[in-house]
Amino acid sequence: MRSLKQILYDQYLTFRYVFGKTKQYHSGKQKSRLQILRDLLAWQFREGEFNDMYYAMGLHLTGSRQKEYIGRKSFLKIKNSTERKLKQTASCDGLNYDVISKDKFYANSIFTANGIPCIQNFALISGSSLIFPDGRNENIESIREMTDPFFIKNVSVEAGEGIFLCRIVDSKVDINGEIKEWETFRRILKNKKWVVQKRYSSHKILNKINSSALNTTRIVTIFNGQEPEYLCGFQGFATGKELTDSWSHGSIYVGIDIVKGCLKEHGITSTSDKRSGLLLSHPDSGVVFKDFEIPCLNEAVDLCIRAHRLLYFNFIIGWDVAITDSGPLIVEANEKPGMNVAQALNGGLKEKIMEYAAKISNR
Repeated sequence: MRSLKQILYDQYLTFRYVFGKTKQYHSGKQKSRLQILRDLLAWQFREGEFNDMYYAMGLHLTGSRQKEYIGRKSFLKIKNSTERKLKQTASCDGLNYDVISKDKFYANSIFTANGIPCIQNFALISGSSLIFPDGRNENIESIREMTDPFFIKNVSVEAGEGIFLCRIVDSKVDINGEIKEWETFRRILKNKKWVVQKRYSSHKILNKINSSALNTTRIVTIFNGQEPEYLCGFQGFATGKELTDSWSHGSIYVGIDIVKGCLKEHGITSTSDKRSGLLLSHPDSGVVFKDFEIPCLNEAVDLCIRAHRLLYFNFIIGWDVAITDSGPLIVEANEKPGMNVAQALNGGLKEKIMEYAAKISNR
């Protein structure tokens, strides 16, 4: 249930959106203010939340059909019921499989054990211990022996948080470009679980657009009742000197034309980003997005389908894939991928999601 404060704030946002006093994206002939109001209120009634991606989805333009789009509440309801059906059919309904994809260490371990190319885990940090893939258990102090830069990632935190690029500098640690004392590093770790991972660079072609981060390709796969298949995708690009391509850290997401194997015309920025909503080129490198070829895209999609087969009780998965000079690698699996950005870049996905869910529920 939404709090009274949240309900009042949503109505404030509704007023701003109806009168266009918010960030704009697509241009064109707009619906009347009355129709925009109806759209926004209908979404809130159905989803229990305000649709802050309304303009990014282009739903304010005449001819757009809001009913073709699915919100978070509806998506999760369909996803959860479909996955319950999958588990019930296999007599596994008493088990919770979300942890397998939620935990970065578990997911990486399962994929690696089954021959799925992933970014490399050097070790798992657990308290004061450093646990290596071969079972060795050493004191956390041994991480000081690492000579190359490395990432540490909290096993469950998402959206670019809980991720630090580290480099050992004498008795100190460079964390995201700032030199910290060893004791500060230990306080950051606390008693949480962290994976220590190798640092990778994007494919040299993708680096032409941005090279400050590992710019991942989001590929969403859906189980069609028999096999996983490609649903949609988009490409992330960091901006400035950011070390991750998280949208909350100023990155740009660009749609993918899967048939042509290239980027679509526009990139979009987050609703909180002060820059223009739609960008035709990267603001730093100036590279134009339209028709920019994504290397190894077909191989990346095939990799995600192969990996999805191992997560047989997941209806939809959003994969973060690193396309490197050596080929695509799974970075992580997102069991609850945000569909708003995907739909802003690829159009409404409600019909296809409901169609495939029905195939599973009715078999």
